[in-house]
Amino acid sequence: MQKLDVIAVLKEAWSLTRQGLQPMLGASLLTFAIVMACAIFLIQLVAGWQGLDLADEAQLQQAMQPTQLLLVLILAPFEAALAYMGWRRATAQPTQLSMLFRGWAMALPLSLIALLTAVLVQIGLVLLIIPGVYLMAVLSQANLYYLFHRGSPVKAMIESAKVVHGQLFAVITLYSAMIAVLMISLIPMGLGLIITIPLFFHMKGVLFRELFPELSPAAQEAETPDERPSSNGHFEA
Repeated sequence: MQKLDVIAVLKEAWSLTRQGLQPMLGASLLTFAIVMACAIFLIQLVAGWQGLDLADEAQLQQAMQPTQLLLVLILAPFEAALAYMGWRRATAQPTQLSMLFRGWAMALPLSLIALLTAVLVQIGLVLLIIPGVYLMAVLSQANLYYLFHRGSPVKAMIESAKVVHGQLFAVITLYSAMIAVLMISLIPMGLGLIITIPLFFHMKGVLFRELFPELSPAAQEAETPDERPSSNGHFEA
């Protein structure tokens, strides 16, 4: 596989974003609204169960700790769906807002991938920071990879990590650039996120297409039926 052209990936992601923010923006806003509603509900639930006063900052933080883990699990299917929508844009396929909810058919394995990734990255960051950054990079495509191959979540993490490892420097550079852009977009009262969040998921879509070109429609049309993987239906099933 040729080395990834970081500038070309960013330019294409920006081009896709300029061509149209919808339905990516609508899907992102809806995800934010759902996650925020879940966060408020869960914090209230934990506070009521433990008898905490949310007006007290320390007790509020105590109520938020178990909530953060639950939110990681809730967000996982939405994040995978947004990345999938970005991939479809990157492969010139139509996207619809309804695709945001298709990930819930595989919510459990996607949440498991998110949980394992979060734990491994946290351990890596605590140890020497660099292992955490490495794990964050190589596992960044695992959820989207699982949508195509299904099977074992752990196997999806390992197989996708092998491919990303070969393009490690480019992947870390891409995500570092996008994190910087997202941080800058927060300055004008967060209004820049209207553009940068769709840009981020378009970048993920372009990146996944480049890392796994065999999954693109053009590549699969060139194969004979016997050569095609049995999991072709992936997210559409």
